[in-house]
Amino acid sequence: MDCRITARQVLPGIFHLSDRMGMHSTLIVGEREALLFDTGYGLDDLKKAVAEITPLPYQVILSHGHHDHACGSFQFDQVLLDEREFPVCEKYAGSFRKRVWDQATAKGLDLSDWREEDFLSRGYGHMQALEQEVFHLGHLTAQVIRMPAHTPGSIGLYIPERQLLLSGNNFNPTTWLFFPEAQPMADFLSAMEKMLALPFRQVLCSHGDAPLDRARMEDFYRGITMENIAAHALPQPGLGFGARVYGFAPAEGMWFCFDGDKLPPAWREALMKNHPFPG
Repeated sequence: MDCRITARQVLPGIFHLSDRMGMHSTLIVGEREALLFDTGYGLDDLKKAVAEITPLPYQVILSHGHHDHACGSFQFDQVLLDEREFPVCEKYAGSFRKRVWDQATAKGLDLSDWREEDFLSRGYGHMQALEQEVFHLGHLTAQVIRMPAHTPGSIGLYIPERQLLLSGNNFNPTTWLFFPEAQPMADFLSAMEKMLALPFRQVLCSHGDAPLDRARMEDFYRGITMENIAAHALPQPGLGFGARVYGFAPAEGMWFCFDGDKLPPAWREALMKNHPFPG
């Protein structure tokens, strides 16, 4: 398996790693240790990419258990994640591998490093419950931010020395809150408030190429109101796992898709009145 990972240093000691499927992992390199956040789709040699950046010992931590963040975990001896994510990881990083393979084939990626059955048989490595709240890496610190929203055990990381937030999937240029394990909208808004309470200046997203200014997240959060959802959210048929998915733009250049049934009752009533879901 070739490396085929594109690595870019976005801040001193902060490397954003992109696989050929367009998924990002983030490597935080201190003076004594490093920390890898997420493992991508697993088609490319992420372990080799890390070794090319640093010889330091490192741990691997997952923002959550979905396949695009966890399928590469088999490359490592151990991955840490919130214990509530164990069943999510087992489901998506296990049974969704065929979906990953088909998507890669449709994109025309060179998969000659693999036999399909070998990729499909790879698991998700050895999961261990994330108990540590702070990782001291040597002149860089990674603080775990536990914020159930996108999934029950979703986390982010805050790097105070760089005033940088790693938001996982609780905030992206396109944010999804409609998977079956997604938490209610009220929990999502609480997660946003928890992130915005931190004194970060930039946010680095799992599905974004470069850091965004804090103001972008603030604009996104301010746009998620009952009035905006009732007026602008439109059904997105075919998106989601049987959920009544709606989407709208809370801020310029941002998109938010959510399960209409997980709104607070008054919000849901206002939305369904203006934009009933087809069928």
